[in-house]
Amino acid sequence: MKKLITIMSLAFVGFTFAQEEEPTFNVSGSVDAYFRANLTSSNSGDANTALGQGDYSAFNNDSGFSLGLANVTLSYEGEKVGFVADLAVGQRADQYNGPGSIVNEAYMYWNVSDKVTLQMGRFNSWMGYEELSAANNFHYSMSHMFTYSARNFNGLVGRFDLGNDFGLGLGLMNPVNVIEGNQNSSGSYSIAAGVWKGKTSVSFASSQETSYIDFKTAFDVSESFSVALNGHIADYKENPSMDYIQPGDGFTSISAYPQIKSSETMSWGMRLEYMMFDNFANDVSVFSPTLTANYTVGALTIKPELRLDSASEDIFYDNDGDEAAGLTAFTLGAVYSF
Repeated sequence: MKKLITIMSLAFVGFTFAQEEEPTFNVSGSVDAYFRANLTSSNSGDANTALGQGDYSAFNNDSGFSLGLANVTLSYEGEKVGFVADLAVGQRADQYNGPGSIVNEAYMYWNVSDKVTLQMGRFNSWMGYEELSAANNFHYSMSHMFTYSARNFNGLVGRFDLGNDFGLGLGLMNPVNVIEGNQNSSGSYSIAAGVWKGKTSVSFASSQETSYIDFKTAFDVSESFSVALNGHIADYKENPSMDYIQPGDGFTSISAYPQIKSSETMSWGMRLEYMMFDNFANDVSVFSPTLTANYTVGALTIKPELRLDSASEDIFYDNDGDEAAGLTAFTLGAVYSF
């Protein structure tokens, strides 16, 4: 009897170990939509800015109701190798990756050892705190830093665990935002590197035409109150092909993200971004305080948001169509995650 129990125990242990070794296939994603209304300017026609009715930030500049994004992320996670494929459609995806492109990210990885991981393919920027999917962001509208900085990378990256919570990343990639090889007509490449410890990191990406430097850190003041900080410098004056994305020769962005959780279902957050554009509208600067609430109902998050953009120059328009230095808008976002 003891021998039988021993055999069964060994078999169970072996079965459990085998289960832990098995790769896992996961499916996740999100769907979002929004309503936007300008409070200090017209909501019809091209009343506001060279970009239409908005505030010079990405995605939610259309007044009225609009679809944001629908995305599905497929991942296969093994002990040594795996992949991630994020497929996205909708207005946010078209503006981010180009009309008709449904692939947002697609990359493979190899855990060479406990300390080294190699990753190759197409992936979004690791700079800043905001991502394409609204489900991954606290605020529904996007910062200027996200809008005008590095978006997509295509290349090879190595990540190294240095111990004591330190990490190092090194990358060789196409120029920033060149996501297909046949678009790399210049034959140039980007190099990137970053170092982090816990929630604090410094990173850069640079090619012959563009360069980006990013710093971010976060800390908890209490169990319900946290603050994140982000500083970012972009220089792309030598890359005129980027003009369709970025005005001027570059920018400097400084942002603070204080957040407080008032209950199990309600959180409040501010994004305080100060953006300085180089060689655009007389070196214009814009301060954009944004107040957002997150109210959760199961897998659904409702995001009412009030945003004020205040510029050093008259780059917006008021309700009468006259030039103005500020724009105030209300947005109601709804995000379902699965």
